[in-house]
Amino acid sequence: MTKTGNFLFFLSFLFLGLFAQANTTVQSTVDRNEMGVGDTFTLTVSVVSNDDVDVQDPRIPELDGFDLLNNWQSTAVAQKLVNGPQGMQFETQRRKEFHYMLSAKRQGTLSVSSFEVVVSGKVFRTQPIVIKVGGQSAGPGPRKRPSQMPGMPPSEDPFESMDQAEEEIFNQLLRQRQKLLQQQMGQMAPDENMPSATGLPEAAFRSLPTNPNEAFFISVEVDKTEVYEGEQVTANWYIYTRGQMETLDRLKFPSLKGFWKEIIEEVPSIQFTEEIVNGIPWKKALLASHALFPIKAGTAVVDEYKIKSRVRLPAQGLGGFYGRPYEYTKSSARVPIKVKPLPVEGRPSDFTGAVGQFEVHASVENTSAPVNQPLSLKVRFEGAGNAKLIDLPALHLPTGLEQYDTKSESKFFKNGRSYKEFEVLVIPRQEGAMVIPAMSVSMFDPQAKKYYTKTTQAITLNVMNNPNAPVGSSSRLAETTKPVVAPKIIENKLPDPIMLWEPSTSASVVYRPWVWALVYGVMSLGLLWKAQREFGWGRRRRSLKDLVSKRYKLVDSALQKGDYRKVGVEMTNIFYIVLGEASGTGGASTEITRLLEMVPPSLRRDHGDDIAKTFEIFQTMSFAPEEMLGSLKDPAQMKNHVEHGKKVISAVIAAVESV
Repeated sequence: MTKTGNFLFFLSFLFLGLFAQANTTVQSTVDRNEMGVGDTFTLTVSVVSNDDVDVQDPRIPELDGFDLLNNWQSTAVAQKLVNGPQGMQFETQRRKEFHYMLSAKRQGTLSVSSFEVVVSGKVFRTQPIVIKVGGQSAGPGPRKRPSQMPGMPPSEDPFESMDQAEEEIFNQLLRQRQKLLQQQMGQMAPDENMPSATGLPEAAFRSLPTNPNEAFFISVEVDKTEVYEGEQVTANWYIYTRGQMETLDRLKFPSLKGFWKEIIEEVPSIQFTEEIVNGIPWKKALLASHALFPIKAGTAVVDEYKIKSRVRLPAQGLGGFYGRPYEYTKSSARVPIKVKPLPVEGRPSDFTGAVGQFEVHASVENTSAPVNQPLSLKVRFEGAGNAKLIDLPALHLPTGLEQYDTKSESKFFKNGRSYKEFEVLVIPRQEGAMVIPAMSVSMFDPQAKKYYTKTTQAITLNVMNNPNAPVGSSSRLAETTKPVVAPKIIENKLPDPIMLWEPSTSASVVYRPWVWALVYGVMSLGLLWKAQREFGWGRRRRSLKDLVSKRYKLVDSALQKGDYRKVGVEMTNIFYIVLGEASGTGGASTEITRLLEMVPPSLRRDHGDDIAKTFEIFQTMSFAPEEMLGSLKDPAQMKNHVEHGKKVISAVIAAVESV
């Protein structure tokens, strides 16, 4: 009897535990799972709980085959009356939803992997969802309402029960608002000074609703319909309605082919304002605003923005009441933009494609620098236009100043201005005064319709002796007592035996061709021998592991000598070699951050952070001033960093060879 009682107690405890866990459910749903390439759909991750729980943002899986276009969140709290152990009582349910708008990139049967959500410290995972993508657009397709999601019967959704009460309150307020507007419209006289029927400033193109009985209307507005290549066009999309909108699904965002797009604003949840169009009151809300920059001459088209919505229209003869809801699908107009080519006449030779009104400045962090110590040269473009399209002009650096690496950052602001800043890492290789010459950059002003040139100021550097420079640098050579010898000028001429050879008076080159054949034959054999050694012709290509092992010998030798500079340089080179192989670029002329973006996603996910941190340590050992190195110069610390770096590199090589 005791055993039976214990067993029943265990079952009761297990049942209560399962019931407690069931208070929180996490699931993912899509509004459709069949579509064409380029079509969009919305994936929703829902967290529903009876308790007040802490919900963290989901971890988004790898979206192979999809583009993430937009995301937003929504929350709701509702109560429903249920029959519990103590009679009828209210039960509170809290729902938090994470919405992701995705677009299919390729054809086939694709899968959206599980989303991981942490709720009050516990990890929940959703089920994967299979998406069938055809070659052509499948159209809007059927979309499920939230109350029709799997696992949520329509009759038991507590949020549906609030609709009728909210509708009645909204209808009453809207009827009062419409009466006031109609009274005001009857008293207002037309204003002849208004630039348009809407009271808005004139645009080059604006589509407006004309039928007051229309459920809703998608308006598009562009400020220019004829521009030059690279000149900005601002496009805005609005939604107009006279009814009550219950749902709004963005079926298709404009693809905007032929434009470089910068998002000024994309509204996740719309906010309506009142606007009078042709004497009729409408509710208007912004959908999106984009800055567009045409890429090439010709005709570029601002394509349609497509919306589907369930709308209740005002019922005729019922005093402002609304009828039953109907679903409608509407699209904005397509707007052709004439794109003129940039003028050929008067185009400067140093023009690189910058269109707009920009200022350019060049600066260095410090005009005094030790020899062989890297310093940053910054070149910044800023002004009206898209600075992201600007390329770095050619740098005519003086002899003794070596360009090492270049990176850039850029940003576009909502007011139409932008900037792009290039940071060039340069290393002075000799002491004394050096002058970075002024840079001239030519750009095109679309308003003035002509080219103009901006010039930076020349920068004078004072390169000083560096006592910590590696042996053999110019700073160490300056400490010797030997007199300075002018560099020997080597003329471009043939070897002495050939230059000194003279034919006899009775012969000439024409009559002795075998001499030149012999000379060219010997030179060709020498070049072939050199190429065989450099490129390894005829030898088996060494594996990546063998190449790295050979490099490790240089690292170990420098480690034994305590040469932290050489340790840093060699380990940095090894990272470039391995990541270059992983990304398929070679890596020598690519930034480390760019290489990490180009390696396989699994490699970046598993080892990306460790690679970046370890690489930064060795790069610091290579170039940072000695006073900043601190414990990095300690032999024990160096050894630990090298061993850890080898482990990271071995893991990357293993991942590369397994692909």
